Amino acid sequence: MATMWLLRILLPAFLTTLPLVSFAGAPRSFARYSHQHWTEGGGAPAPVGAMAQGPDGFLWLATGEGLFRFDGTRFERIEVEGSGQKNDLPGALLVTKSGDVWISLETSHRFAVYRQGALRVLDGPPASSRIVEMVEGAHGEIWALTANFSAEALRFRDGQWKTFNAADGLPSDSSSNMLVAADGAVWIACSDGIARLAPGAERFAIYRKAPYGVLSQDREGRIWLSESHGSYPITGLGGRGTPVSLRTPYRTGGALSPGTPLFDREGNLWIGTRYGGVQRLSTPAATLESGGGGAAESFTSRGGLSSDVTNQLLEDREGNIWVSTDRGLDKFRSATLNADPELELPAIFGDKLLDASDGSVYIGEAHTIFRVRPGGTPEPILRNVIEPQSMCEAPDGAIWIGFATRIVVWANGGIRQMIERPDQAASHKVIYDCAFDAAGDFWMSASGGGLRRYRDGQWETILAPGDRSDFYPTTMIAAPSGGVIVQTGDRLVWIDSAGRRSSTYLDFGGSELAVLTLYAAGEDVYAAGAFGLSRIRGAQVETIRADPVSPGSRINGIVQTPEGDAWLAYPRSLVRLRSGDIEHAFRDGTFPTPTLTLGFSEGLRSRPHSHSQRSMVRGGDGRLWIATETGTLWMDPSHIVRNTLPPGIAIKSITADSRAHRDPKTLKLGADTANIEIDFSVLSFADPGRVRAKYMLEGFDRDWVDPGTRRQAFYTNLPPGKYRFRVIGANNDGIWNRSGAILDFEIPPTFFQSTWFPVLCAVLVLFLFWVTYQVRVTQITRHIHGRLDERAKERERIARELHDTLLQGVQGLMLRFQAVAERTTHDEKWREQFEAALATADDVVIEARNRVRDLRGVEGTNDLCAIIEHLAADVPFDPPIPVRIVVEGRPQLLHPSVAEEIKRIVREALFNIAHHAQASFAEVAIGFESRHLAIRVRDDGIGIPGDVLVLGHKDGHFGMLGMRERAEKIGANIMISSSPGAGADITLTMPAKLAFAKRRPPRRSWLSHFMCRSSIDE
Repeated sequence: MATMWLLRILLPAFLTTLPLVSFAGAPRSFARYSHQHWTEGGGAPAPVGAMAQGPDGFLWLATGEGLFRFDGTRFERIEVEGSGQKNDLPGALLVTKSGDVWISLETSHRFAVYRQGALRVLDGPPASSRIVEMVEGAHGEIWALTANFSAEALRFRDGQWKTFNAADGLPSDSSSNMLVAADGAVWIACSDGIARLAPGAERFAIYRKAPYGVLSQDREGRIWLSESHGSYPITGLGGRGTPVSLRTPYRTGGALSPGTPLFDREGNLWIGTRYGGVQRLSTPAATLESGGGGAAESFTSRGGLSSDVTNQLLEDREGNIWVSTDRGLDKFRSATLNADPELELPAIFGDKLLDASDGSVYIGEAHTIFRVRPGGTPEPILRNVIEPQSMCEAPDGAIWIGFATRIVVWANGGIRQMIERPDQAASHKVIYDCAFDAAGDFWMSASGGGLRRYRDGQWETILAPGDRSDFYPTTMIAAPSGGVIVQTGDRLVWIDSAGRRSSTYLDFGGSELAVLTLYAAGEDVYAAGAFGLSRIRGAQVETIRADPVSPGSRINGIVQTPEGDAWLAYPRSLVRLRSGDIEHAFRDGTFPTPTLTLGFSEGLRSRPHSHSQRSMVRGGDGRLWIATETGTLWMDPSHIVRNTLPPGIAIKSITADSRAHRDPKTLKLGADTANIEIDFSVLSFADPGRVRAKYMLEGFDRDWVDPGTRRQAFYTNLPPGKYRFRVIGANNDGIWNRSGAILDFEIPPTFFQSTWFPVLCAVLVLFLFWVTYQVRVTQITRHIHGRLDERAKERERIARELHDTLLQGVQGLMLRFQAVAERTTHDEKWREQFEAALATADDVVIEARNRVRDLRGVEGTNDLCAIIEHLAADVPFDPPIPVRIVVEGRPQLLHPSVAEEIKRIVREALFNIAHHAQASFAEVAIGFESRHLAIRVRDDGIGIPGDVLVLGHKDGHFGMLGMRERAEKIGANIMISSSPGAGADITLTMPAKLAFAKRRPPRRSWLSHFMCRSSIDE
C-alpha cells in the first residue's frame, strides 16, 4: 500500500524527466548509428585536433597533450626525440601511403616524421607560420597549408621545400583548407575564392570566386563547398566540368570547423562545426538531379557528443566515423539495432510489447500505445494514457490493454470496450501479466491480488491450487492444451481452464532463480530466466542450465524464428542460437555457444528491460523489437551489420630488461637478457572489447597462446638463440587475420652459453687427459728405464765378475796345464790329447767371453740400423739368402737396455728364418715414428704351423716364447702371424718414449743411410 502511494507521488515527476534521458534529442538519421566517446575522464587526451589512420590500423591523434596513437583501448603517447622539443605540441597531422607519420610543430613551425619507431624533427628551415593542414599529393609529395593572412602553401618533394603564394597564383587572403582531388589536382579554399593547381602545373589558377568555406570531395570525384549558406558541388564528376544546378544549397549552415568535411562510403556528408556539434547530410549526391535542398541533422553534446566544439572528421577502413573535439574523441558506427524517434518516452517499468497474430507489433510507452504494421513505422493508436501495465490479444484479434484501474479493449482502429478491474484489485495493485486461454477467457495476475479470470462479463478469483499460501502469480502464458502456465513464487505451474487442477513444471525450491519470461512456439512453451532455458513439450520438461549463474547470464527475452533459430536477450547483449545447437543442448543439458552476439557497438544502448513480461517480440516482417531501459529498439535479423575486414595486427614494442624498442621488426638483444615483454595490438575499432588475439614464440611455445583481453606477452630466462614472435587476431565478428605480425629477434649467448665454451671445456679436459697421460707415460718410461738400467748394471757386474774370476782362473789353469804338458808329456799321443783338450778349453773361454760380451751389450750399438746390419751379417743362413733392410723416418738412438732386448728378439726371428723357414728372401723394416717404434721381420718361407701359432711355442722350443717375454719386459707389443706357404710376419711396436734415448743420433751420412737400405747377400 505504501509502495503504490509513493509511486503515485513520484510517477508524474519521473515522467517529466524522461525526455531528458531518452533519444528525443537524437535526430532520425543518427538513430541508426551507435555512438561512443572517450574523454579525459576515460583516459583520453584533450583537446583532440587532427586525426589520421595508418596502414597498420593505428589511429593517430594530434592533441593538446602531444602526439598519440590509439588502438581502441589504449592511448599511447609518442614523444619527439630531443629535449628541446618536449613542449612543442603537434598541429597538423598526415599519415602517408608508405606509413610515415608527419606532424607540424605549433611553436617552432617545423616538421617531424615518425618512422621506424622514432619521431624526429626534419632538417630544414621552419615554416613562416603554423600549419593548419597537410595532405599527400598524387605522387607522394607532401603539401602543407599555413595560417598566414595571405594564402601560402608548402610542397616537399625530392627532399626540397617549395613555397607557393600570391606570386604563384594563390589569392592574397587567408585560406581555410586544402585537398587533393582524384585527378591529382590540388584545391585550396580561401576567403575570397578557390584556387586549383592542375596536375603537372607549377602555378595555381583561381577556379572561381566563392564565400569563405571548406572543400570536400564525394565518392564520384565532385568537389563540394560548404559555407554559411549551405553545401553544394562546384564541379561535375571527377572534379571537372560544370556542377548540377541546385534550386537551393543543402542546408548545412552554422559556424563550420576548418577541418575538411567528409563523404563516407555510403555517400553521406559529415560536417564538423565550431559550436554546434557534428552535422550529417544523407546522401546528397543521390538527390542532385532533383534540385537538392535537403537539410542536415545535427548530433550535439545533448545526444552524447563529447563536445559541441568539433575539430576534424575521419572515416576509418572499417567504416567508423570519428569526430575529434576539444574534450575528446567520438565514434559513430552503423548499427544493427535501431532506435525510432517516435518511440521517445519509455514506460517506467519498461515498454510493453505484443506480437499480434496479424504480424503487427504493439508497443506500450509511458503515454502512448503504438502499432507497427509489417514493414511500417510506429503509429500511435492511443494517446495520453498513463503507464500501460500489460497487453494481450484476444482470439478475435482485439488488443486488451491493462491499466491501473481498467482494461481497455482496442479493436478495428478504436476502443471497443473498457472493463473496470475487480474491486479487490485496486489501482495500487500493478498488473503483472495477462493471457487468453483456449476457451477465450481473459486471465490476469496482479501484485497482491492473486489470479483473476474474466469470463462472460464477470471477474472470478482463482484460488491457490491445493490451498497453498505461497501463491503469488506473476508471468503467465496460454497453455497449448488449455488453461494457463503461470509463474508463482519459486514454481512454474499449469492451471486448467476451470482453475481446479494444476501440475508443477519447474520448482526452484525457494531459490531466487525465478522465471522472467515465457514464450510460446507452436506446441512448445519456453521458460527463461537466471536459471537458464527450459522447454515444455507436453508433459516433458527439458532444461539447459546457465553456467555460471550470474547476473550477466539472466535471460530477459526469447524469440524463435521460422527457421528454428532462437534469439535470447541478456542484460548486456542479444545472442543468436542455431536450431541444431539448441536441440543438441537440450539433449546434453549444456548451454550452446552463440553464433552471433550483439552488444553496445551494434546499437544496444542499454539493457533489455527485466520488468517487461516480454522484452523481445518478433513482427510479421521478421523484425525483432526489444524493450530496453531507455526505449524500444528494432533490428532486422536478415540485415546484420557485419565487419568483414580482418583486423590489423601490430607489434608495438619489445622491452628487454627495462629497455624498450618501439615498432621492432628484427632485433638483436643483449647477451644477458632475462626478462622480455612484447606489447601488441589487434586493431579493429568496430568493437575493440570483442576482438581476439593469439600469439606464439616459435622455438619456445608449443602452441598458440590465448591471452584473453591482455595485449602483452611475457618471457623470462629464454635460452640464447633466434626467435620468431607471431601474433594473429580476429575482429568482433570472428574474421581472422592469420598473417598477423612477425617479430624476429635474437638473444646471443654469453661466453658461458656460447658453443665455444663447451668446446674450450672439452679441449681443456682433453688437455688435462693428455697431460695426465704424458705424466703417466713418463712415469712408466722412467720405471721401465730404471728397471732396464738396473738389469744392465747387474749384467755388467756379472760380466765383470765372470771376467775377473772364472775366465781369468780358467785361463790361468790353461796356461799351467800347457806348461805341464810341455814339460811332462813325452808321449806324442798324450801330447796331442792334451793339446786337443786345451783347444777345447780355448773354445770354452772364447764362448764365455762372448757371453760376457753379450751381458755387457754391444758397445756403441744403440744405433738400431747398425744392430740390424750386424745381425743380418752374423746369422748363418744356409744356403745364403738376401736380407733387405728398410728404414722409414728419421733414425734415432735406442735406449741401451731396449736396444739389447730388441737385438735378441730380431736375432731370434732371423735365426728361425735361417733354420726353419726354408725362405728365399727376408726383410727387416724399421719405422721411426714420432709416437712409436715399429720393427717388422718377414720372409717368404713355408710359414709357422697353425698349432704353434695357437700355443705360442713348439714343444721343447722356447724361441717364440722368449721373444714375447723380452717384448713384455721393455713395454713393447709383438704380433706374430703366418699363412701356410706365405711365410711368417713378426711385428714389434713400442712407444717412442720407451724406445728412444733422450738424444738423437748424429745425422748419418747419405752413404751410411744408403748402405743401411741395401740388401746383404749371405
